[in-house]
Amino acid sequence: MNLHSDTPPAPFWVDAEYDREYASDSVSRYGVYVRDRLDGSFAECWDGTWGEPSTSLAEFAAAAWRTATGPVMAPGYVRHHSRVLSTCVERSQWNGTLVAAVSLVAPWPTALAQSFDWQRGRYWRDWPTELRGEGYDYVDPTEKDVTEYPFMQASLALTFAVPVGLLPAAPSGPTDGVEYAARQAVAGLATELNRMVGPVLDVLEGGRSR
Repeated sequence: MNLHSDTPPAPFWVDAEYDREYASDSVSRYGVYVRDRLDGSFAECWDGTWGEPSTSLAEFAAAAWRTATGPVMAPGYVRHHSRVLSTCVERSQWNGTLVAAVSLVAPWPTALAQSFDWQRGRYWRDWPTELRGEGYDYVDPTEKDVTEYPFMQASLALTFAVPVGLLPAAPSGPTDGVEYAARQAVAGLATELNRMVGPVLDVLEGGRSR
């Protein structure tokens, strides 16, 4: 994901073209991963474990998202902006809805950025970047980097609820269009995460519209 582009992408998006091009079944990489997990990650969504339809939907959506992202899929069916360090979507134990947690690369706090006193003569470095494709990605410092300079890598933690009513209904069983439902759930989650994370990312990127 390019750091410096005239039209930076949204925080999250589905890479449908890559998904088709590199599918082992010539249809969808993501579909293969979903089918492989019908008796595992997705089974509780229709085996009677959860009585409430909304809870089953939350479990299904969370399983669909986990399957679409790393470390399950690498590269993921869902791609993300370089500032996105991690993303988790899970069912809330409190009320059965969905909760998303997103971590973003952030600049240093103003108090630290505007002062050098705390550095005590050492030149602390921010997040390293690496040229990839047409732009730069944020990366972790290498072991060699750390032997030369100390690094302070700031991040933001965003945690928020995702209304399950925005998502399509969960399938009733392993033969009830699970692959299609999973893709729809992932697309809905990406839309909602972009709605919440997008304005924050836009500020971090200097206010550029997307």
